[in-house]
Amino acid sequence: MLRLIREGKVPQVNKDNQENDASMFIQQRMRGILARKFVERLRSEEMEFLGMQRKKKTPEEERNDPI
Repeated sequence: MLRLIREGKVPQVNKDNQENDASMFIQQRMRGILARKFVERLRSEEMEFLGMQRKKKTPEEERNDPI
């Protein structure tokens, strides 16, 4: 690996590049997680609207539920 760095085939890793890469990695992962949550919420709302999924019970309905 050091030979490749010396020959200039692999860019030398410095602290700034490492921090930038790490922050970009975290941002990408968080965007993906948030996008999946958003899509899941949209899907469940659409399924409720179409009648393919039951509506969530309100807190009062849950209190009065015998089960």
